[in-house]
Amino acid sequence: MLGVIACLLLLIYSVTLGELIISVYKWDPEAGDFVTNANAIWVISLIGGIVSAVVIANLAVSDPGETPISQVREMAEAYGKKLLNTIVWLYVIVWLLIGAGAFYVGVIRCPDVCETLNEIGKSWLGILAGAIYAWFGIKKV
Repeated sequence: MLGVIACLLLLIYSVTLGELIISVYKWDPEAGDFVTNANAIWVISLIGGIVSAVVIANLAVSDPGETPISQVREMAEAYGKKLLNTIVWLYVIVWLLIGAGAFYVGVIRCPDVCETLNEIGKSWLGILAGAIYAWFGIKKV
């Protein structure tokens, strides 16, 4: 059940942040100031932290370089390890793609259009570094 909730949160996060990324990318300076929806920013900020925590936590408890399914072994036995591997990697890939989009558009392509997207892109890059370290650098004692 928690896996379903995590996937729903990722979906909400991806759609909300994806819309902001596309809006910033397509914004025309002649149209005036870029205005963001305060509720969308709240959703992105709140759920973004949860989604990132799920990614880092799963990568941190897995063996270095292995698919991060150690937290859900019982589910793997019930539903099949291959299905669970697919879901876990899809989750990580969606998180990587939406974060890379936020970084590219908010930090590199349009850094002055939306300060919030700029900060989300910078934060994502730092979280990515933590996720990579968690996956490759932490050894079980």
